[in-house]
Amino acid sequence: MSTESLRDLHYRLRPDRDRPARGFSPDMAEASALLHKPYAEEHEIEEALQHWCKTRQPCQFGRAAASQGQIFFCILRERDLEDGPSGDRAIADRIAAAKRQWKQRAVTNPSNPPHSFVLVFGSPHVMEASADDNLRRFANRLLELSGWKPERRARRGENTISSDYLYLKNPQTKAYHGFRFNLDFFAAAGDGTWWHDHRFPGGVAFTANATGHMKAFMDWYSEPGRDHGGWAVTQAMMTIARSHPTKPIENGDKSEKTAREEGRVTWLLDLNQEAKPIVSRLECPLGKVPGQLAGKDWTKYEGLIHTDNAVREEFFDGREEPLSKHKPPLMDFTYLYDNTQPDFTDFTGGRIFTEDEVYADIDSPENWSHREGGYQPVSRTPEQTEEVAALLSACLKWDEIDD
Repeated sequence: MSTESLRDLHYRLRPDRDRPARGFSPDMAEASALLHKPYAEEHEIEEALQHWCKTRQPCQFGRAAASQGQIFFCILRERDLEDGPSGDRAIADRIAAAKRQWKQRAVTNPSNPPHSFVLVFGSPHVMEASADDNLRRFANRLLELSGWKPERRARRGENTISSDYLYLKNPQTKAYHGFRFNLDFFAAAGDGTWWHDHRFPGGVAFTANATGHMKAFMDWYSEPGRDHGGWAVTQAMMTIARSHPTKPIENGDKSEKTAREEGRVTWLLDLNQEAKPIVSRLECPLGKVPGQLAGKDWTKYEGLIHTDNAVREEFFDGREEPLSKHKPPLMDFTYLYDNTQPDFTDFTGGRIFTEDEVYADIDSPENWSHREGGYQPVSRTPEQTEEVAALLSACLKWDEIDD
């Protein structure tokens, strides 16, 4: 655990000397301008970020959650930094309260539960910081304060995996199911780099998308009796296929070779000459295969990063291209539908928890409160109100990025 406060680490960040010349993408600049206004209210920032997740991120699960208003946000800004251990405790308490509210609503809302959680720390200092060891330590400290500490070491390098469970009650069996999710990391520093897909406006962010929770809600509540397993696999494969090209596209070929030449961070693999996937025993779970996924492997995929990792060392080593370019990790889709493997139960089928175990995590219902001090409106002038409205309007005009 870090002995340095988040405030100290914040002020040790060094500016990216190349960023003023490169600038940020227009959508990044627009969203960040709103996030950095001290007189912007949290609900205004949340509305902009909800639209960001819907239109600017490649993750199809995050997009689906954002389109239904199913993302729970915890937004921290520079004004939340205080000196010393008490400042870190206040931030940790605030994140813990937001996590409890997210999990409480996810287990009790039968019509529109939040499947996803986004923790954001926004400040100009973080946004403009160089992607070096100082930013890495700041991100790791924020992850520590979130309570989602690294639980296991990844196979590659020094990267770690941070996981947790989101709960849902089966209306038929009355059993509580916990769906495991992994934390992912994003930062403004990624904008325009080889890890462009992991950019986020304003500073840094951690995201949690409980895919199994989303699928189970659709199976049990939204369209009861229908199995949405094929839908889940389609979204996962489309997420990999929609990774952002960071180099000019010279032709329309979407083969693995071209995906690498385009600088995509992840890519689908082609089926073999016999139209079989790498795990040949598994039949295609998609049903009707979308055109973009025709001829693609539904069991494995590759990429320059491992998609299970949180704060990745390779984001901060200063290289223009990652070392994994010459030996990309092979990753898995089968946990989404192959019930013979342990990860299926954890992530997709849902591990059974007792009511006492669930309440030990999210607190007893008699203690639940979603007010947390009540709503405190921001004091601002009419001109500031007009400025924020204009910034929000610009964000809400974004269309979805073309594939």
